[in-house]
Amino acid sequence: MRIENIIRSIVLLAFLVMVVDVECGAQHIAKHYKTSKFDSAIFPANSLDMIPGIRFTPTNAEIDTAESALAKDIKTLNTPMINQYRTPIIHKKIGKYRRQYFGYLDQSGHKILLINCFYDKKYNDHTYWLDSKVTVLDGGSYYWSIHFDMNTKKFFEFYVNGAG
Repeated sequence: MRIENIIRSIVLLAFLVMVVDVECGAQHIAKHYKTSKFDSAIFPANSLDMIPGIRFTPTNAEIDTAESALAKDIKTLNTPMINQYRTPIIHKKIGKYRRQYFGYLDQSGHKILLINCFYDKKYNDHTYWLDSKVTVLDGGSYYWSIHFDMNTKKFFEFYVNGAG
């Protein structure tokens, strides 16, 4: 009988710890980095996702560099305005997008930032974007991504989701 009581106590204690953890807000995987110009999540090198190459954790300074370049270059990068006929024009609404930053090294050893973007209004108060990469099918320009080479300070692989 004693062992059963001990086991019940342990189970009850474990349950209470889980409830308190959920109620108090568990730690997110990504570091939330927000400024007056952008709202972003910086994912650590050990986060579980499908990012290529050897991973690294981007720094705030690296994010600032990429954001500065993005603000300067986004209109030119978005010139074809792919999949933006019924959804936001990316360069006109750049401040409305939340970003997720993932760092990896390419085959040349260059530090690359994968910037995954999604329209803020779609997620309002939700915080699950701090736990895993936001991936959706379709959605047009509500969802887009781009890579930034920290060595060359150039963008590549600008991808806007389908409009479907």
